[in-house]
Amino acid sequence: MKILNQVQEDEVIAEFLLAEINSDRFKEGILNALRDHDLNLLIKPNLNDQTENKIRRDILGQTRGYGRNTDLFENFPKEVKWYKALFKKQDLKEVMYINYSYWNELSSNTRLPLQASKNIMNQIEVYEISNQGFLDINLVLKNGKVFPRLIFVSMNENSQIVVLEGHARLTAYFIESEYIPYELEVLIGYSEKFSEWDLY
Repeated sequence: MKILNQVQEDEVIAEFLLAEINSDRFKEGILNALRDHDLNLLIKPNLNDQTENKIRRDILGQTRGYGRNTDLFENFPKEVKWYKALFKKQDLKEVMYINYSYWNELSSNTRLPLQASKNIMNQIEVYEISNQGFLDINLVLKNGKVFPRLIFVSMNENSQIVVLEGHARLTAYFIESEYIPYELEVLIGYSEKFSEWDLY
């Protein structure tokens, strides 16, 4: 892993929403929270516009609990230093899922996407949820589609790294790992207080 430069929280929020507006699971909630605002607020964010940044922050709060200490972001640290980084394939193999029942089961309690991808290819499904979505993402990855950056978190550079956003995409990469780029640009946040985040 190579850290490139620090980024602002607003960029991370924008990237998170850009990814989830394309998610079958989260798209409807985001569009409802967007209300009458222009969709370009999410698709072509202007990070220099503080009004836009506030709207995006509110949307992520409504849909995923960001800044409200609920849902995905319950006990999430208030102060996180965010960076742009490059991950190689070997680095990605060590990234873990959040500590959540579905991802635990899918990965045979390893929390590793590589193990989950093996289970998917062995047609193991958990909680009666289809694996087709992973296969669909894998297909478009093979066809060269570029997705929003994965978002990771960690306590420090010597601690475990956990996916905050991008579980399905990371899993899809490992279904046919030869399609993982030599280096993949991601966003990663650091805070010692991630030890208090239940999903870490």
